[in-house]
Amino acid sequence: MRISAGLPTRVAQGGVALGLVLSMGAVVVTADGGERTGPTTSVVDGDLSLARAAADRAAAATTAQMRVEAVEAAQVAVDEVSRVRSDAAQAAVPDDALAELDAATAALQEAIEGVDGTALLQRSSSASRSSERTEPAATTTPDAAALAATAETAGPPAPTTPAPTTEAPTTEASAPDAPLTSDAPAVDPATPADRLAGVTLPDTADPATTPLRAALDRVKQAAEAVLTTTEQKKAEAAAAQAAAEEAARLAAEQAAQRAAWKASLRGYANGNVPASALCALSFDRSALLRCDAAEALEGLDAAFVAEFGTHMDISDTYRSYSAQVACRAAKGNMCAAPGTSNHGMGVAVDLGGRIQTFGTAQHQWMRENAPAFQWTLPDWARAGGSKPEPWHWEYVG
Repeated sequence: MRISAGLPTRVAQGGVALGLVLSMGAVVVTADGGERTGPTTSVVDGDLSLARAAADRAAAATTAQMRVEAVEAAQVAVDEVSRVRSDAAQAAVPDDALAELDAATAALQEAIEGVDGTALLQRSSSASRSSERTEPAATTTPDAAALAATAETAGPPAPTTPAPTTEAPTTEASAPDAPLTSDAPAVDPATPADRLAGVTLPDTADPATTPLRAALDRVKQAAEAVLTTTEQKKAEAAAAQAAAEEAARLAAEQAAQRAAWKASLRGYANGNVPASALCALSFDRSALLRCDAAEALEGLDAAFVAEFGTHMDISDTYRSYSAQVACRAAKGNMCAAPGTSNHGMGVAVDLGGRIQTFGTAQHQWMRENAPAFQWTLPDWARAGGSKPEPWHWEYVG
């Protein structure tokens, strides 16, 4: 009685165990030694199909997202190139130096238009939402007919056990209202070259982004060449500006010095200027003039030497009052009244070396070039003047 009473219990337990095995798709050995596959094979195949479809959608979404990121990165490069070109234009970079950059930028824009990443991403997202609405939920519960067939040899099926939930608990970090923060500092390269170098495309083998990658590399190379030329032009402009400022500074100093020299003899009477207040010429130390007049004559003489290969011949410069008296006594009206001659203030010279003769090459050269150095032949001393003296030249600065 104990044996027969325990048999149904063991049979029932075996039925439960077999039912669990069958529910997982196991192979059942029948009473006559045959094998029968459980009813869950089609369910597993369905799960695999759903998993493959989900993986395909995820891969498509990833590809689309990378295309969008590639297009956005390329557009950043286009925007940066516009700044590079504007800077180059301001630096007066020649148009031929910008031609390759313009062509490369046009190619990059064309490549951007050829990557339909945004539309692909939208289609992928739409398909994903549609499949979520239409696909049935996956299940591993065997159908009733299969369980009934199993129960004929294995006893009643095991009671259904609810599947454990796989939903992740909500945490404060994943709450929708939790702000996204980052401690990483914002990167803002200081130069256009740095900003362009920082433009990179996502690391993907997607062939749709290959033209974009090649075009971006071309733009970077062209921009680097333009940036180099721009920096050269800027350096040249800065050097020219510095030189101009230095020249202006020196000119101002020289003008101030000449003004001071011009004013330096105002306290002296004509013919009574001490030698200490005058300046000697470097090519004739015996010749004395007011310092600004001497400086101008030095420049004129340098030009004369370059033209004729010899210095000007100085026969008379500053003339003291006593020397003016002697000149008047010896030459009469050929010399100015004592105390009125420009020689007496150190701003007149008498020249030789063929300059003292009308019509010579040296005299004609002086007529054409001396005014640039503020030396001139007075009207009264010219041919046809009231007192022709081709040798007498005066400083008018």
